[in-house]
Amino acid sequence: MSLREGLARTLTHPTPEAVWNLRAGLLEAGVPPGARLWRVIEEYQQFLQHILTGAASRHYSDLASKLDIGSITGVVVDRFFESKDARSLARSMLSGVLSEGLMVLATRQHVRAWEESLGAVCSGASWFLYEELWRWSQEKNPELTAGQRRLMLDKLFQPLCSKQGDGPSKAILIGSLFQLLLLSHILDEIGGTAATGNA
Repeated sequence: MSLREGLARTLTHPTPEAVWNLRAGLLEAGVPPGARLWRVIEEYQQFLQHILTGAASRHYSDLASKLDIGSITGVVVDRFFESKDARSLARSMLSGVLSEGLMVLATRQHVRAWEESLGAVCSGASWFLYEELWRWSQEKNPELTAGQRRLMLDKLFQPLCSKQGDGPSKAILIGSLFQLLLLSHILDEIGGTAATGNA
């Protein structure tokens, strides 16, 4: 499986197996061991694995379909591989994640039987993502002050920290944030053109 196929699969049908294949492709592409990408991919895999093992099969199937719906689409994958400007791509993706993710949170309000377990998984992932997105925004939007950066991230994470909203909706937003970071870090490490050529 090529790196492009592995990335497309991870973004359009996020599962632990898809992330496994993506990791293999990134190792083959020569991403250095100290890259921040490895921490993001490890946390994303753990997030998906916790959802899989912590949910009854019918609830997992329901949530998996929602993660597919809320995931970054193949159109974005194609744009990613054509992009040469990491900063503008990152801004475009963040804008899309913010609008789509918050819309999903506002509209999905069901499947409550396993909310507490899923809530703990989402809380742990949010803890990691807040700091990682802080660092990411420092690199991609250095003109923001620390206060502006905090306001932006607090607004983004407020629904994730709130007791309102259901766990599946929060999981969708978290999945989108992981995907945003994956795309951005892969572009930083190997670029879209290099990724396209990997077998």
